[in-house]
Amino acid sequence: MIVRIGTDLVETSRIQTAMRRPGFLERILTPNEIAISTSPNFVAGRWAAKEAIYKCLPGLTSWHDVEILRADDGAPVVSINHSSFQEGQTIHLSISHERGMAVAFAVLEKQQSS
Repeated sequence: MIVRIGTDLVETSRIQTAMRRPGFLERILTPNEIAISTSPNFVAGRWAAKEAIYKCLPGLTSWHDVEILRADDGAPVVSINHSSFQEGQTIHLSISHERGMAVAFAVLEKQQSS
């Protein structure tokens, strides 16, 4: 059963400008995410993805509550480290980039009890 959806759109240039501020990357991305990439495109995608996920789980309080890594096929893999994310819930996530923009769409799904 779909519980909530969230989406976010961000200009890559806005994130690129923000990346010039000391500590920005470390505040937004986990060490594992930084190890994947620090390109403006990547960071903008992660920003949009985390914002979309926050709309699904409004109790999140830190950028590090959400970690988005990559599956072997490149698909985003979401890990939530917060009590608002309960057993039986799944986050489905899609991230896309086009013409200086990054967009993400998240769906919070909960297994129905039988």
